[in-house]
Amino acid sequence: MPLLLFTYFFVEVLAFLGVAKLIGVGWAFLAIFGCMLLGGFVAAMSMRSMLTSAAQGKESVGALAGDTALLIAGWAMCVVPGFVSTFFGLLMVLPPTRTLMRRGLTARVRRSLESFGAQLFDASPIAPKAQHRTSYGTFTPAPGQPGEPGQPGGTTAHEVIDADELEQWYRMDGPDEDDGAGPSRGGVH
Repeated sequence: MPLLLFTYFFVEVLAFLGVAKLIGVGWAFLAIFGCMLLGGFVAAMSMRSMLTSAAQGKESVGALAGDTALLIAGWAMCVVPGFVSTFFGLLMVLPPTRTLMRRGLTARVRRSLESFGAQLFDASPIAPKAQHRTSYGTFTPAPGQPGEPGQPGGTTAHEVIDADELEQWYRMDGPDEDDGAGPSRGGVH
């Protein structure tokens, strides 16, 4: 990211120096300010015409969403000071180039969303080819682990813990003190 930001600043400085060499530094600053105003105005007018045509039912929902995203990005690029960013912002704002960009981005975004959906399904526990099993949330060992019935080291019947045994453990009594005569470390008997 820092390399991209550095490249952006470097390109903008070179463009400003080139324009300043042609028309002068003062006029270059005025040109940047004028480009910002022009880009913001063109973006606002494009947004207004797009919303008007959407209200009249002339645009599809997908085209409206794509145009809105491109217009907002184009407006942001137009109001950022710089000749290069304003140029690309105007490309996003003007209707003919915006339509071409939207079609290209739509196909690209659709492919990436389909790929993401496929990857998400493959990683999910409902994917048929992969049976995921975790060690938490279950009282049985994972397949192939010792302790499962039929496996080496496994039990043949499920072990049952009695409620009285749990109460003794809770009171911190040992499991051998069934008669209640022994000393109680955890409270009353």
